[in-house]
Amino acid sequence: MDLETPVNMELVDRAAIVDVVVGYATAVDTRDWTSLAALFTEDAHWVYPQAGEDVVGHAAIVARVGSGIDRLDATQHLLGNHVVAVDGELARHVCYFHAQHVLRGLPDGELFLGGGRYEDQLRRTAQGWRLSRRTIVSVWHEGNSAVVRH
Repeated sequence: MDLETPVNMELVDRAAIVDVVVGYATAVDTRDWTSLAALFTEDAHWVYPQAGEDVVGHAAIVARVGSGIDRLDATQHLLGNHVVAVDGELARHVCYFHAQHVLRGLPDGELFLGGGRYEDQLRRTAQGWRLSRRTIVSVWHEGNSAVVRH
């Protein structure tokens, strides 16, 4: 069986891209900031339009994400409905997320839940696929917004 046929390579690329995206959720939830940085290109953008944020560079992205997550007691990011389109050395990816955030001891509730989608651009590098742009599109939320305010 020839693993380098176009169909097989498309499946390999798709699996590798989904692994990067799942790796993001895992790194955030386990506070593994070294692994998180490795998922982005050096010139990557992390965009959160609802907050007016466009953070540039993997070190700045880790600092921004880490500052919001480290103060929480727990998070859990669940992903689904992955759509991947590869075009040579570039790719687009979209998936839905359901993110749970916990900060114990708040009088108005300890949970903040949010759902939406990640809209990603990726670039093939010598180290494999890396996120070159992640846009976070919030669709809904419920719970105590004080949990995630910083």
